[in-house]
Amino acid sequence: MSTELQPALLVTTPSGALDGHMLVILSIMVVAGVLGGTANYFLADRRGDAGRHDWLKYPVFGVVAALTVPLFLNMLSSTLLEGARTKPIDLYVFSGFCLIYVVASRRFFENMVQRLMAQIDWPCPRPKQRR
Repeated sequence: MSTELQPALLVTTPSGALDGHMLVILSIMVVAGVLGGTANYFLADRRGDAGRHDWLKYPVFGVVAALTVPLFLNMLSSTLLEGARTKPIDLYVFSGFCLIYVVASRRFFENMVQRLMAQIDWPCPRPKQRR
């Protein structure tokens, strides 16, 4: 057998269970989501009285945004997650990407909501009621 094919035969198939690498990736996404959500909480312009549990929604939305990062990377055909198995420095790149994505996603969604509200002329006038 040629020496070029031997490394290719050493590749194992995924077993379907979470291995150590995937747990590290998941924990990076959760921590980056909480940190990014907390940063978004402090960067948000809050008007009026904040609710009692208003601070909790920012880290939760941050974790949700961070969990979508692998989908975004897959759409870009990025090999960042596969490369992180052999190059641990890519884990730092991935965590930075998650953090930036979480912080930027808040601004993106706020702008999108403002545009939609402007298009539908919010607040809408109430229709007259029949008597």
